[in-house]
Amino acid sequence: MNDYLFHAENRNISVLTLINDSEYYEGLERMRNDVKINPDINIVNDFAELFCTAEKF
Repeated sequence: MNDYLFHAENRNISVLTLINDSEYYEGLERMRNDVKINPDINIVNDFAELFCTAEKF
């Protein structure tokens, strides 16, 4: 989670700008506490992309 914490603290991921400030800081504090309790904690990051191409007849 340390890798993600760096990005979350910088708030440079576009979806983080959509979260209101109070919820963002609450989540950031939870991440920091999780890392403090268990520095080796892992999280699963599932990601998928879908590209669609359409043709108008």
